[in-house]
Amino acid sequence: MTGTQTTQPAQSTATTARSEVVDVDVLIEASVKVLRAYGRNATAELASAKSNASVQRRTVVVVGEVQRGKSALVNALVGELDASPSAVETTTSAAVRFVPPDDRHPPGSAELLYADRSVPIPRAELPDWITSTGARVCDPTIEDLPTGAVVATAQPVLGGAVVVDTPGSGGLVASHTALATQSARQASVLVMVCDASTPLTEPEMNFLRDAAASVESVVVAVTKTDKNLRRWRPIVGEDRALIERHLQRQIPVLGVSSLRAALAAQMPPGPARDRAERASGIVELRAQINALLDARAELPQADALRTLLEGLRRVDERVASDIAVIEDSATATADLTAERDRLQDLKNRSQQWEQYLARDLTLARQAALAHLDEELDRIKQQWTTRVNKSSLEVMRRSAQSFTADMQTDLLAAMESAAQVFLERLEAIVAELFGPNSPQWSEIRELVWAAMQTGTTISAGEVGSKRQGLLDPSVLTMGMIGTSMLGAVIGVGAVAGVVWVAVNLGYKAMRTGKTNLLNWLRETLAATRTGTSRMLESALSVGRPEIVLRHRDDLKSRIEDLQSQLKEAQEAARLDAATREKTLERLKKNRKIVQNRIDAIEKLLAGSQNSGAQKTGTQSSGAQS
Repeated sequence: MTGTQTTQPAQSTATTARSEVVDVDVLIEASVKVLRAYGRNATAELASAKSNASVQRRTVVVVGEVQRGKSALVNALVGELDASPSAVETTTSAAVRFVPPDDRHPPGSAELLYADRSVPIPRAELPDWITSTGARVCDPTIEDLPTGAVVATAQPVLGGAVVVDTPGSGGLVASHTALATQSARQASVLVMVCDASTPLTEPEMNFLRDAAASVESVVVAVTKTDKNLRRWRPIVGEDRALIERHLQRQIPVLGVSSLRAALAAQMPPGPARDRAERASGIVELRAQINALLDARAELPQADALRTLLEGLRRVDERVASDIAVIEDSATATADLTAERDRLQDLKNRSQQWEQYLARDLTLARQAALAHLDEELDRIKQQWTTRVNKSSLEVMRRSAQSFTADMQTDLLAAMESAAQVFLERLEAIVAELFGPNSPQWSEIRELVWAAMQTGTTISAGEVGSKRQGLLDPSVLTMGMIGTSMLGAVIGVGAVAGVVWVAVNLGYKAMRTGKTNLLNWLRETLAATRTGTSRMLESALSVGRPEIVLRHRDDLKSRIEDLQSQLKEAQEAARLDAATREKTLERLKKNRKIVQNRIDAIEKLLAGSQNSGAQKTGTQSSGAQS
């Protein structure tokens, strides 16, 4: 028998797996040792890397109609009075993302996000760049305004969540929901803000209906309770009833005074501050958001556990085969020989297989582009309607918001197309190497690197009513996997970010609707071209990597089967006592491996069930 079979895994985790409380780190460490003992070092390394990776990004997206107190509520959530500009006459014109402080973003720092760059600025200058009345926003000589900003809070809030204050100048639009739905692989919550003066309006209810269809965790915050002391409780009850009647779903509805919460945050720590914060309603709102974030958050080590599970299943298959060789060497030898011959035949017909692979990869690319065409057609219709319904004056005043919304829509379309391609590619690789394989992890990283190669494409020129004012618009696209933008915006394509940066060219707002619509058509065409090039780059890298790894895998498996056949021949010559002793050891090893498998399966199932139970419990809404 081989040396790998004589290695007996440690017993500690078998006991742990049977206990009511499983130490995940201990289970991972012990499972990694098992994989290494059986020569599955690549899978062990991958699982260890995933286990040590950072936990999921938590995201809270705050949306609301104009003058509902959205930015003031954001300030209350982060515990800073002037974090986001919230004066009565001020409306945010670009999304602001409040992130936990770190080395990249020191406490209190601010950074503007442009289509192709980020620019640090003094925190005090933020209103000039991201409000409808800001000095820079209103300056006609400024041709390139940011589509967003990043601000580091004084300390982490809501368990280290990123809190997004969406633009108020555009009201409630679909792109605001997209900021939350694009965080589908992360723990995210959408907070819709209305105020205590009136029940939910029809536009608010329609937005909430659309949001609830695509975002699992939604909270409604009824603000300005301090200005409606007698009315806010009935309004909260009425809003809750309206939601249940129209959406057939229970969504938490809570009253909160953002002003009182912000003032309480300025008080020195102590009982008086605690009472003031509880009275404002912000404590209950934070608790509700945290509960939803926790319910949606996956077990941090889940990805590592899935990788270990697949590796341990392979080990279990190998040990089961070794047991079969000892118990019935003749039958096992016949089975092993048949499998070896099958793999050898695959190896001999590699040229034919590569043709089928090329076909499948081409179909994956075509499926992604077909999906992209559907999304771009939807965007074209949506934006054509929006432009035709909006007056030029409104568009000129809201140019920054229009830019940010267009960027979000194109980003979502490009991201979803890349996601379709990556899912098809993963299925192809999984058929060859199994799910959660180290081969897929390696291929995926190389494909991402290919997608990260940015392509700058001219999206056409926006026509002008006056000669000499032609303003070329540039569409820059690429995939950024671990950049600051990727981490902050939280838009995932598997574990990376498809980032679309689009410079609308603010002069387009001044040249008339016809020219703007022409620009839109050209920009959508450029988006398709850029995405197609990105997928071609991914194919050119992915195909040879799959072929080479498949060849190596076939060679390794054939050699392994040859080794098992040799062991089967040796087993046939063993005396009864030696055979029984070897069989006992193998069964003991297999029991340990199966204990690891059972423990991991229970952990993963428990994580999913716990999340579902928490979500159901929290959906009834808090009492006002």
